[in-house]
Order: sequence, then C-alpha cells, then structure tokens
Amino acid sequence: MTTNRPSIEDITALNGKIFAMLNDEEMGVLNFYRERGRKFGISVQIINKADPVALKNAKSKQDADHILKSANSTISVSVSN
Repeated sequence: MTTNRPSIEDITALNGKIFAMLNDEEMGVLNFYRERGRKFGISVQIINKADPVALKNAKSKQDADHILKSANSTISVSVSN
C-alpha cells in the first residue's frame, strides 16, 4: 500500500476474506477504509463470530481485533454508487 488512498479494488478484494488471514498490506487497506470509508461511499464490517461478552469487554481496538481474529471473523465490504 502506498501513502495515497488505497483503491476501491484494493478494499473490495478483501470482501469475504478471513480477518485473521490478512497480511500487513491488506490490514493497512482495511484500517484506512474502516476509519475513512464513509467519505468514499465504502462500508466495511467485520462479521462477528466472536464471543459477544469478550468483545464487549475489550479494552481497546487492538484487543477487539485480536478477539475477532481468534474467532475467524470475515470481512464484508459494500460500495455505494
């Protein structure tokens, strides 16, 4: 990933992938659109297969991500026109 905005193709390629299996570049794309996707008509969700109590008790985004990765959660990406 470059310092510029990742392409729409970069983020849509992550649709359906297992969150825990992303490489560093893919995580960069995912994090960019998780934080700023709404500006570009992109909605990103992690389909939660984790224990809701553990997720609720997560102390940080990193803790929540670790819980989601442990549960083989998947990524859902939708693009509005």
